[in-house]
Amino acid sequence: KDDRRLRRLAESRIDNREEVRADHRRIRQAEIISTIEEEERRQEGLELEEQDEDAMAERRRQLKEKLLQREQEEALPQEEEEEEEEEEVEEESEYETDSDEEYTGVAMVKPVFVPKSERDTIAERERLEAEEEALEEGRKRRLEERRIETKQIVVEEIRKDQEIQKNIELEANIADVDTDDEINEAEEYEAWKVREISRIKRDREDREALLKEKEEIERVRNMTEEERREWERKNPKPSQSSKQKWRFMQKYYHKGAFFQSNPDDRAATVGTDNIFARDFSAPTGEDKMDKTILPKVMQVKHFGRSGRTKWSHLVNEDTTDWNAP
Repeated sequence: KDDRRLRRLAESRIDNREEVRADHRRIRQAEIISTIEEEERRQEGLELEEQDEDAMAERRRQLKEKLLQREQEEALPQEEEEEEEEEEVEEESEYETDSDEEYTGVAMVKPVFVPKSERDTIAERERLEAEEEALEEGRKRRLEERRIETKQIVVEEIRKDQEIQKNIELEANIADVDTDDEINEAEEYEAWKVREISRIKRDREDREALLKEKEEIERVRNMTEEERREWERKNPKPSQSSKQKWRFMQKYYHKGAFFQSNPDDRAATVGTDNIFARDFSAPTGEDKMDKTILPKVMQVKHFGRSGRTKWSHLVNEDTTDWNAP
């Protein structure tokens, strides 16, 4: 209580508290700040910065002059140095303060971490370039070796072909050709005569059968209805083998045209083995199952696979346009 400074501090705190309360109770209203005022403030800030830069330049100039003066004083005798020791102390203190003021506004660059894999030094760059050159040299050397090797292979193949051709020409002999057709001309002539007589006889029989069929057709055409029915009763047509009924969606397998004298004839086979008389229209594997009991969506080929079809069979999906001209 006896200290005047403490009393002034307490009174200032009480006054500040009252001002804060009054400011808190006052109703705030929006203040409109014109752009002109903002521009004036910005201009003032720029002028202050320029003045600061001028002051910094002036301080730097003074520091340089003091440093030059100090160098000159060091060349003087020791007696003069002792007399001016106090002035040097003051100059040093001013130099320190000025240097502190000079570097207060310097912006420090933020350090950025560079990974080791991305660091590129001169030694590393030279090493990488040397490795690339070595790889390029190795590639060129391999290409040259491959080219030489290919040329050697081609030359070797040509040489082998020439040797084979030469051996064939040397080993070739006219006596090796089979020219014994004229050894026994009598037997060859008799065999040809038998073949020619058989061919003539076969052609004559075919012509006679064709003429006989035409005459029979003409005679049947000239018959009356009663005569024709009597002739059909005495000469019935050969019964054709009934075609087996296939199952629903049964797969078709061709019987094959090999080892058959007449592929169009269903029962014609050359051999007597049972495999030649097998009925290839019989169902096998999945075709033995009755597919009519399956749901409609499953009555397609390859159901459930990517290559399935949306058609069951052609009869069910007949798209013929009968109204077309």
